[in-house]
Amino acid sequence: MWYNGYQFNIKANEKIYNATLVNYFLSKYDYGRCEEPTKMLDSNVASDYKAIMKLFHIGNRENNYKVLEELIENNSIRGSIKDRYDLNKEFTKDDFITLIYSMGFITLEEELFADRYRFSIPNYVMKMLYFNYFAVELKQRNNLKLEDDISTILTDLALGDEEPFKKQLNEVIKTLSNRDHVGFSEKHFQVITLALLSFAEFYFIDSQPELDNKYPDILLIGRDPKVPNNYLFELKWLKERDNYEKVKQEGIKQIEGYMKLNKVRDIPKLRSFLLLGSKDGVEFLEV
Repeated sequence: MWYNGYQFNIKANEKIYNATLVNYFLSKYDYGRCEEPTKMLDSNVASDYKAIMKLFHIGNRENNYKVLEELIENNSIRGSIKDRYDLNKEFTKDDFITLIYSMGFITLEEELFADRYRFSIPNYVMKMLYFNYFAVELKQRNNLKLEDDISTILTDLALGDEEPFKKQLNEVIKTLSNRDHVGFSEKHFQVITLALLSFAEFYFIDSQPELDNKYPDILLIGRDPKVPNNYLFELKWLKERDNYEKVKQEGIKQIEGYMKLNKVRDIPKLRSFLLLGSKDGVEFLEV
């Protein structure tokens, strides 16, 4: 999960692994207690974070930003591998996909047809780097006020106090949705929520995982059993023409369905919330 390998040929039977991450794990592993490192992300991987930031500035930044949004929302993206690209000419979506694929920031998932492929984020380390970078982009592009110590807000959430996180998410959603009220959607709501949650190193973040053909929007599962609370979030976006009560009841019904699944029932200390977002902010309803 953390260090899953990379595939650069759809016919390959073996995957390639990041030597820096593997060596870090082996050097930090507690062989006496048979315990994995407390911090699974090597600080040296910060160089990859900087590389991602530079790559997304190549060519058409807006198109690249849409690729970033799609990767965060779906954990995958479809495209072709180009034989070559000329930075002096139009830099297309497939050009950019080829670039980040060749750098190991996405990996081959499956061949679709006629040289069209599905690419995915290779591992959890890279997924968190994408989420963190997206949060930085959000802040810079929109002059957002983000708390410097977002980890403190997320620690409060783990301890059972959701109010600081609710306040921070409200500020971001109000600002962005009012600037782009017509184009803002549930997809944007979810991506922004995931980006803010990505700074919680003590949680595994699972976005729309498949659970018996049902899909909770976000699951936060503590990496350590001592984490006091785990969370399930279902997100709904209300447009002006939507019926509030209908959307609310639909979300509650979905959560009640998730909570009956064995895979969810087995999660200890789980709290479930319906997040109702609109241009006026976010309402947290515990179900």
